[in-house]
Amino acid sequence: MDMSHCNIIMKKIIYLIISIGLWSCISEIQEPEGVYNNISNFQADYDQLTNKIFFQVTIETANDTVADVRVQITANDVPMDTMFILNDTAQDGDLIAINGIYSGIFDIFLPYQSYQLRAVIQTQSGIELNSEKTIQVEEQFIPQIVDITFLKKYGVDECGYEVDYNNHYFINNEDTSYLNFQIRIKDMNGLDNIESIRYETITTWFSAEGEECPDCVEECLNESPVYYMTNIASNDSMLTYEAINAYIKEPGFIINPSSVCNRSGVITFTFSAIDTFYGPLILDKIDLVFLNCNEGTWSSEDDCEHCPVECGECVE
Repeated sequence: MDMSHCNIIMKKIIYLIISIGLWSCISEIQEPEGVYNNISNFQADYDQLTNKIFFQVTIETANDTVADVRVQITANDVPMDTMFILNDTAQDGDLIAINGIYSGIFDIFLPYQSYQLRAVIQTQSGIELNSEKTIQVEEQFIPQIVDITFLKKYGVDECGYEVDYNNHYFINNEDTSYLNFQIRIKDMNGLDNIESIRYETITTWFSAEGEECPDCVEECLNESPVYYMTNIASNDSMLTYEAINAYIKEPGFIINPSSVCNRSGVITFTFSAIDTFYGPLILDKIDLVFLNCNEGTWSSEDDCEHCPVECGECVE
């Protein structure tokens, strides 16, 4: 074999080696990315009034296709093992089709107990994803008022004292006072079942005194907006709320003296709750009567120093 023929063979071998190397590099660059799948959100909500349960599972996928989405619900006390199939076709509780959010609403009665939920996603490539959570179905109780306390102060730095709403809230022509009130509620389902405690007032003035009074003097009816109360304490099923909030600052509502156009009359407080199960509930209505110091029966030891002329000696 002559030298030129050997050179040709060597060149072909070198070319073949270089070609194999380049092909390997190109193949490595063009290799598909790894499959990515994830359950980013799993929600479950059971409506005890309608005995319907809603599931929603949000899936993030790449280079793969979801074949099946199911939710398994199991329980031990009252044995249960049931499977539900979700959809992403804008049917049976699913709102938008083909958006990666699988949903479903199903009829089922769930007795009071704890339930284990397991979302299972099966992809076309055989990958299985899981997400688990627990829900508690408990008996629902209507919140009930334990007591309502009205508190009165004559100064920002003074200690407040309780006003018996079965009696009267006295005013004079000089002193500004402040009204706050608290409400204690018993809810066996706890604080989580109370969305809010609210109140509104209707004021009926009997008469008006003092300067800067508007034209409306007698039998003026004034309705207030709805005010939200602040939860200040919770102990298991006992919850305490007060009127002070971001808008009603300490020490409370300003009650002007009669010299600044205050009036005698009645304020009707309507207290209500928004319960997560029962919805809006009227809890109680309380009438608080506002009178001048020289009206009614004067027997408040705490108020004596503020009405010495009209009231005279306090009744012990």
